[in-house]
Amino acid sequence: MIDFDRDITFQQRMLDVLDARTKASIHNVANQNVAGFKKYVVRFEDLLREAEGKGESVESVEPITERDQSGPPGQNNVVLMDELSMLGKTSLLHDVMTRRVGSYFATINKAIFGR
Repeated sequence: MIDFDRDITFQQRMLDVLDARTKASIHNVANQNVAGFKKYVVRFEDLLREAEGKGESVESVEPITERDQSGPPGQNNVVLMDELSMLGKTSLLHDVMTRRVGSYFATINKAIFGR
């Protein structure tokens, strides 16, 4: 049997992560020409794997937005094509998650109203 509460919680968490990732990528693109700017990255999937390995719930995992300090000090590390590909991937995942949530609520609606 599918645990719908856990599934909806995961989908909600993923939508939050995708929102944070989109904001970080847009911020990175806006600062691509600023000398010394270090890009922001959002970590979630690796934290989720660690939590699953420890038997923790999805609700306990929060995304972390942090600076990527790679590259020489004082040099900008934003790569425009990487940020644009991240935005494309995020957009596709957002579409999948919203369709899954919509499908869940359509099923609930059908069960309640019989349509």
